[in-house]
Order: sequence, then C-alpha cells, then structure tokens
Amino acid sequence: MSNDFIKKNYHLITFFICYLTLLIGFFLGENITTGPKRDFLHTWDGAMEFNDDLLFSLFNFDKIENYTRISPVYLILVSLVNKIFQSFELTRLFLFFVMSLCQVFFYKILKKIYFPKITKNKKILFCLSCVIFISPSFRANVIWPESAMLGLLFFLVGIYFFAKNKIKVDQKNIFLNIFFVAIAAYIRPSYALFSVFFLIYFALQVKNLKVILYAIIMNLFLAAPALYYIFILEINFFAISVKQGSGLNFNYLSKLPIIFSIFFFHIIPILLYKKLFYERYFFKKNLNLLLITLPVSCVFIYFFNYDINLTGGGIFLHLSNFIFHNDNLFLILTPLFVFFVLKILKEDVLRNTIILTLIIISIPQFTVYHKYLDPLIIILSLCLFNFKIYSNFFSIKYANLIFIFYIMYYLVCLININFLISLKV
Repeated sequence: MSNDFIKKNYHLITFFICYLTLLIGFFLGENITTGPKRDFLHTWDGAMEFNDDLLFSLFNFDKIENYTRISPVYLILVSLVNKIFQSFELTRLFLFFVMSLCQVFFYKILKKIYFPKITKNKKILFCLSCVIFISPSFRANVIWPESAMLGLLFFLVGIYFFAKNKIKVDQKNIFLNIFFVAIAAYIRPSYALFSVFFLIYFALQVKNLKVILYAIIMNLFLAAPALYYIFILEINFFAISVKQGSGLNFNYLSKLPIIFSIFFFHIIPILLYKKLFYERYFFKKNLNLLLITLPVSCVFIYFFNYDINLTGGGIFLHLSNFIFHNDNLFLILTPLFVFFVLKILKEDVLRNTIILTLIIISIPQFTVYHKYLDPLIIILSLCLFNFKIYSNFFSIKYANLIFIFYIMYYLVCLININFLISLKV
C-alpha cells in the first residue's frame, strides 16, 4: 500500500520535502552561500531610504548612503512591500513566497516544451522542476530575498510565453514575452540581453515584417525609461563599485575560464546523460574539436588574471587554491572546461552559442560568482538551450542523478560554511 502511494505521488512527496526544507531554512535563517544575508541587509537599508524619500533616492541613487549595484526598481518594490506589512520579517516572508513561485513556472515551461511530444510523464517534469529548491544559490537568495530571484521569476514567465509561441504562433505570446522579460530586466538588468535572443528567434519564426517591427518598437518603448535613467540622467547604478575591485571590468579573457568552469559544473548531469565523458572512439570523433580546444585554452590560461581575494571564482578555482594554494589545478583543468562546453554547444551551434554569449556578456563585473549561473544554467539547459534531450532523459534514473548532484553541491556548501569558510564561490 505504501509503495503504491509513493509510486503514484512521488512528485508531490518530492515537492513537499524540498519545499519544507526551504521553509525550515527560512525560519532558521539559512545562509548557505554566506553572502546573501549581508547583501539583503544592505538592500534593506537602501530600501528604507526609498521609504523616507522615494523620488530623491531614485534620482540620486548613485549618491544615497546605502548605494548598491542592485536595480533601484527592486529597492522600490522592497520599500512598497514593507509599507504594507510594516515589518522586516513579514516583508522578507512575502518576498520568499513570491520568489519560490519560480518552481511553478519552471514546471509550466517544462510541460509546454516536453509534454506530450517528448514525454507523457508530467510527474517527472514536476519532480525535475523541484530541483531548484536544492540549489544553494536559489535557497540562499530566496531566504534572503535577492533581486536575481525575483527577476528570474518574471524571466521564467517570459520563457513560458516563448515556449507557448513555439507550439502555436500567436502575436499575443510574442508581446507578453517581451513585456515580462522587460519586467525581469528592470529588476535584474542582465536579463535584458535575452531579449536579443527572443527577438532573433521570433523574426525567424513568424517571418512577418509588421509583427517584428511592432516587437522592436515595443522593446524600445519598454527600454526607454531605463535608457533615459542611465544615459541621460547618468545614473549608471550597475557600474557602481561597492567594494574595491568589484566594479565593471570588460577584460573578459580574465573571466572566461571562470565562466566556462561554472557553466561546465552545472551541465555535468547533462553531460552524463549524453555519455560525453565516456564516448567511444573519443579522439577520432573529436579531433577537430580538440584542435580548437588547444589554442582557445592556451589563450585563456595566458590571459588568466583573476584575483581570488575579491571572492567569487567558482568551485574549481577555490578548490585549486584550497588544496594547492595556487591556481595551477584550475589552469590544468581549463582545457577540460573548454572542450566539454564547446562539445555541448555543437548540439545546436548557432542557438547555443548565442545564448552562452549573452550569458557571458551579462557578467560585466570582475567578480564571478556561482550565484550568477545557479540555478539559471539548469533552467536554460532544459528550456532554452538545445542540448537534444530526448524522452529517455525524463525518467526516475536521470531525475535522481540531477537531485543527487545538487544535494552533493549543497553538502559541499554546508561543509564549507560550517568547517572551512574558504570556498567563497
């Protein structure tokens, strides 16, 4: 009887357990990646300045006492929510519940993309959507509400209408996608870049000049207030250096190995599914790719100049410094990161390269943290990237693989925060 109940309701049991641990984490003040609590307290102080004088704080955002690179729109939202609840904890709890809705829209997108064409098992799709509740960055940044997770929620709504439009082309879906991605961008500016991908895709899909013209005009109209704020009023908040070395740095050659290593880390379950780690006739099949990997890796290694003391850097760089007190292990592994990232991009070169390029451009600051790509990569891997995932992926076997992977990642963060306090990834 109990076994039958579990088999029929494993997706709901998974959700209940995962969400319960998230709730427990909230009430215990879990801060698994160490930074979000401090960041939210700073955000809160900035939001209280908006409480006192919204217009002055908005138009003098780069001069307020608690300035930050976080969008002023997010601070205004925190301020408005607090005016309703008049409580730090209730405001935080409300934002927690709102941001946790990311799982709902993640599931709705998976269902749109994969059901019933790829899989007829909606339960496994629901189960997979719950994996974000285990993601250390997601947990920490909804428990201590961060703009990236609220932005992610609206970005997921935008992806939902994108996925819906793939099934049946409808102008309404296109305009709703643009609208919700724009909201996401006002909360987290990095999401604005993805409007480029969506616009290109819609142009190729609808092949209607009038619709595309309307889409471009709508994008420009929605972007106009932000462009005015940044370029006319010259309040370039995301260029603010909150601490030494944390400002903008467009020397991407120093950051690309870090970004590739974090990207590689989060697609390990996909690489295992596609059996790319133990491919037969490896050298024969991948000779051309290996010839590309070698010079690219040499360039990455030669120009690598990341200051780990500024924190960030990803798990592999910190592991290298933790074990050997230098970057050597990380540099040795760099060809591995490059090869497998290029290998997976080959599944759909144009589409995947555009998306990865947008991800790279979306990190203009020098410091690169796991939280910038977690849980974004696993979401994009299943929703936007084309990694040629087939029906056999949607099974208990691979769902367990992904859950085990993220549980291990969570445990590494837990051990670090309680015993090491050194891997500030």
